[in-house]
Amino acid sequence: MTKEELLRSFLEDELFVEKSYLKEGEYKNYRWAAPSKHKLFEVLKTSIEGELSNESPQITEKKINQFLNKQT
Repeated sequence: MTKEELLRSFLEDELFVEKSYLKEGEYKNYRWAAPSKHKLFEVLKTSIEGELSNESPQITEKKINQFLNKQT
């Protein structure tokens, strides 16, 4: 699976619609390179990139924390 396919497989979850992150079926139009207004999507991208590059969970966690801390 590509990064984009993995991201879409997460975004297909109905929880994203229930919590108003996405509208029904909107995940189909979402692209990896598309900027997102939701921090959660960027965290998912960072996690997927870390997993695909065999990065240690600690490094991925550090990247996520840095991203979230700089955004506040």
